[in-house]
Amino acid sequence: MANIKTLFGLLVAVAAVVGVVAFGVAQASASSAPIVISYAKTCAVGQCVGTAGDGGTLEMQVTGFRATGKAGQLTATERITVGGDSFTAEMIGHVSPDGFIVLNGTVTDTEGSFDALAGAQVHQRSNLASAAGTTTAWTGELRLMPASA
Repeated sequence: MANIKTLFGLLVAVAAVVGVVAFGVAQASASSAPIVISYAKTCAVGQCVGTAGDGGTLEMQVTGFRATGKAGQLTATERITVGGDSFTAEMIGHVSPDGFIVLNGTVTDTEGSFDALAGAQVHQRSNLASAAGTTTAWTGELRLMPASA
């Protein structure tokens, strides 16, 4: 049971990472090269919050989790906001018992200057930085590949 709780915390952290990557894509949406964004997030009870880029925020909600032995599969919705602009990505991926999460997905909703990211593919990797009780901290990077690339 402890492994499932740890994995769930990791999954929440991974969602936060996706938010940071989205922020990076918005800054480089004119290019066809992937946009890479570093992030930091804190997760507890299926929800993560953190920072992305220069003044950006991220929120991630774990929408599904299924334990698979010592690992797990998860789905999440992540939202990145910078000023009045934002985007949302739907993600699916795996939580490793080795302390990392890998998610892949697609930008599904955009507002403001992030409109060019609609349909962009998102790849995220989060690495467990610390854990205390049911709260986990994660760092990582998010890569966005604009749909026109």
